[in-house]
Amino acid sequence: MGTFVKICGICSEGDLGQISALRPDAVGFVQWPKSKRYVDPERVGQWETPAGIKRVGVFVCPNETELAHAAQYARLDVLQIHKAPDHWELDRELFKGLEVWRALRPEELYHSESWFEFDRYLLDSYDPKTVGGTGITCDWEKAKILVKSAGKPILLAGGLNPQNVAEAIRQVKPWGVDVSSGVEIEPGVKDIEKVAAFIASVRELDRQSAIGNQ
Repeated sequence: MGTFVKICGICSEGDLGQISALRPDAVGFVQWPKSKRYVDPERVGQWETPAGIKRVGVFVCPNETELAHAAQYARLDVLQIHKAPDHWELDRELFKGLEVWRALRPEELYHSESWFEFDRYLLDSYDPKTVGGTGITCDWEKAKILVKSAGKPILLAGGLNPQNVAEAIRQVKPWGVDVSSGVEIEPGVKDIEKVAAFIASVRELDRQSAIGNQ
């Protein structure tokens, strides 16, 4: 399998349809009402995605009621949790069949005691006023060390775009990459040409790696 690609912060059915046609591995919908990219779960649930593309809900300090509501109505496959309190736990039996990802800064993941509570980790940059879409890269050197030592699949996020994603993958070697603002015209409005270029850059690097490993 090549590098997992997630396109996040999708806010319209039109963008979703065009992005889905480019075959990323996952699409993300922000479920935090304070975000400029928020879309309520009922609306997301009306939008269709092709088989094989995961539907990821992005949450900030959620409770289980909020998660359950969004998972049902938005028809989610993955719950991506940001800014959860320390020692945050989730009744995994209640959310059986769903993947649960946790987003952290590399500095936080260094000291995490919850390696085995989450299916994947997402390394992102930090902004006290928002979640994701900051356009700021995280610490790739620390991310690289964590990818080697974590024993869990790690997605790299924060400040990625079509121009730097290949170099980010070369340096960090993550399981996957996640982009939002780096492929936007403005918050919540995707530039489909940039999305296509981002995905193409990742797939080309995967192709080159596969040839090199033959």
